[in-house]
Amino acid sequence: MPPLKYNIYLVCISYIFCIFIIGKRNRALACHPKLEELNAYVDTTCHTGPLTEDFIQQYKVVVLAGCCSVDEQLRIAEITRKNGIALIIADTRGLYAQVFNDFGEKFVVYDTNGEQPISTMVASVTHDADGVVAAQDETRHGFEDGDYVTFSEVEGMTELNGCKPKKITVLGPYTFKIGDTSNYGQYQRGGIATQVKMPTDVSFQPLKDVLSDPTEHFVLTDFAKFERPAQMHLAYRTLHSFMKDNEGRTPAPWNSDDAQRFTTKAKEINAQSSTPIEMDDKFQEQFAKICAGDLSPMNAFIGGLVAQEVMKACSGKFMPVRQLMYFDALECLPDQPDKLSLLTAESCKPMGNRYDGQVAVFGKEFQDKIKSNKGM
Repeated sequence: MPPLKYNIYLVCISYIFCIFIIGKRNRALACHPKLEELNAYVDTTCHTGPLTEDFIQQYKVVVLAGCCSVDEQLRIAEITRKNGIALIIADTRGLYAQVFNDFGEKFVVYDTNGEQPISTMVASVTHDADGVVAAQDETRHGFEDGDYVTFSEVEGMTELNGCKPKKITVLGPYTFKIGDTSNYGQYQRGGIATQVKMPTDVSFQPLKDVLSDPTEHFVLTDFAKFERPAQMHLAYRTLHSFMKDNEGRTPAPWNSDDAQRFTTKAKEINAQSSTPIEMDDKFQEQFAKICAGDLSPMNAFIGGLVAQEVMKACSGKFMPVRQLMYFDALECLPDQPDKLSLLTAESCKPMGNRYDGQVAVFGKEFQDKIKSNKGM
């Protein structure tokens, strides 16, 4: 973990952090003892030095969790790409989140869905140049175009029994083609067609290329927000630029001046982009107003998702996120204009306690209601 100082927002988002050592220790040193307690069978080590190429080469997967600039991300991405190391970048900002994967130019997925192989009883197999298999008793076979199958217990056309996996073309819910069967014996009866999981080569593009032209790499998380990934991609690019210009500072919570500067910068970045979009000013402004927040539910969701991506990178099981996923939970904000107007820079300013991450998004009044709620 890079040498970042332990701060009040960390106390807001995780139980493993303690308010009494804010500013006194590196965050890696602070959380390492607590992480060790989670599972005694997992070895954990703490590194507080620079992330050099020699250090990174020790690992099969590298996860960057919201702790470095885009320049540092690009530097590390170049190292991981060159050395065949899987890279995952995860970040949450208030009610927004980003996940990026680069598992290399040729990543092998051995099982795309983790489900048990499908089997179906065979009713007939035609004897011709493009043999057609029919499922028994009009039972849906459940296969998809491009699946591979092999056969067993076939009588007559015994060449199919234990054959090398055959790629199929689905004709309908009850039939599929398996290629040339004209040189096989005549089918008589019986048989079982069983799906064979075949390795799939998946190609990932480098971070640099995806950042400059992300259109083909978005993973849509909500079909009701079809245009949202492009807006969030622009917002994240603008955020990195804003922080670079302001010594690492994010726009202040619900600060109209910062939000206006953020929106102006977003317009400049969009105009210079090789793939400009129709920018939504209100969305960019809203992003600026709450991106300073830190919410434990968002971190829990993205943390769980990224943990799965790590397992995919290590095992080759299940299809990984390809390649850039954005998520937002703006539905959590009040939809009534009168309630939204109560969220101001004054009502959402940090108070120096463990709830500042939530207050930055929902305001002090909301936080006070939660604290006074005695229900379980």
